[in-house]
Amino acid sequence: MPTSIGNPQMIRHFNEYLILELIVQYPGLSRAEISRRTGISKPTVSAAVQQLLDRQLICETGLDSNQQGRKGQVLEFNANVFYLFVLDIGPEGIATGIADLSGHVVAGEPVLWTECGDNPDEQHLASLLLSRMHQCAEQLSITPQHIRFASAGIPAVVDPVTGRIQTLLPQLNPYMSLLSSTSLSKQLGMEVLLDNDVNLAAAAEKQYGVAKTAVHFAYLYLGEGVGAGLMIDDKLYRGLHGAAGEIGQSATSLTAGSSGQHRRLEQQIGSEGLRELMADYAAQHPNAGLDGWQVEQLLDAAAQGQPAAQSIVQQYVERLVLPLSQMTALLSPEMIVFGGPIGSQAELFVPQLQQSLQPFVPAMPQLKSSALSDSAVMRGAARAGVQRAFVHIREDVLAVGTPVSIHK
Repeated sequence: MPTSIGNPQMIRHFNEYLILELIVQYPGLSRAEISRRTGISKPTVSAAVQQLLDRQLICETGLDSNQQGRKGQVLEFNANVFYLFVLDIGPEGIATGIADLSGHVVAGEPVLWTECGDNPDEQHLASLLLSRMHQCAEQLSITPQHIRFASAGIPAVVDPVTGRIQTLLPQLNPYMSLLSSTSLSKQLGMEVLLDNDVNLAAAAEKQYGVAKTAVHFAYLYLGEGVGAGLMIDDKLYRGLHGAAGEIGQSATSLTAGSSGQHRRLEQQIGSEGLRELMADYAAQHPNAGLDGWQVEQLLDAAAQGQPAAQSIVQQYVERLVLPLSQMTALLSPEMIVFGGPIGSQAELFVPQLQQSLQPFVPAMPQLKSSALSDSAVMRGAARAGVQRAFVHIREDVLAVGTPVSIHK
């Protein structure tokens, strides 16, 4: 027999989730205030609240000081009802952490690729990741049974429908078979959400960073890889098979270079491009003292006013003007947020870049450095995990009665 749209059980579940959402959005409400705001009767609110308390989704935190007469208990969402294991997969290794359902992340020790050996396999990587997960759990005085989902960012195109990855950062190609959502789920024994790292960083910047008020903006990651996360009408734009924003893969010239290959933008404005500029400068100025410098040292020296370093950064800005003018002319974003190892130091080059861009763009966006620095991907992964967690609470915990702690 078909379920009626007015089925009492369905209505009860709807009321419970409606009340839970209200408590999440406005912590510190009493039962009476919830009834007033929703129009749901006090007995129905009390029954729904008791169900949420029994499932440990909310907790009572004291008496309502604003209420007249008999004081009622105020209610808050229990962000520790279960946790998320969050991962940031990068060229040096996998950063790890655990997040609660407020999106707060406690960082753990990373898994370095050097620990994986020359012939990495699922079993070895699983051992390393599970070890880090247990260490993170111990920091929070919880057990792995409290961790329900994992959420990971990866420098690759991730198809939002199939989860298939492609165009992985070249340094990570030896690990490709280990980094699919299917393989990671098998290694960790739980559902794994996998998304492009720059998309996650863009979403985090919108939620927590400098782009909170921007409706249209681009997050530009500048590091070993180069990519953009595009937020249009407050929504992440993914494009065909999730490949939107892969500007680092675009050709800088239709003529092959000296190696017989077309140069990609990533090679020009990523870390490789900065290393190339350093090498060229050192060849022309043998006494500049740049031997052995890494990108981080160069940027630190430029920030301290070292002339050679500042000259190289100025040359780097010249490489940014063309691709950013094209991006701005095409998308006309309100803001471009720079992130990644290079982008996080954008204050070094934003004034010059803004001046150089001005003649080539119809409307000048704000140019800002990320407020989240190297935590953007982890914060974005946590945010995606929290969204999945609330779907689980609505569709499984409340509607079906699935226990909150599932992972064994």
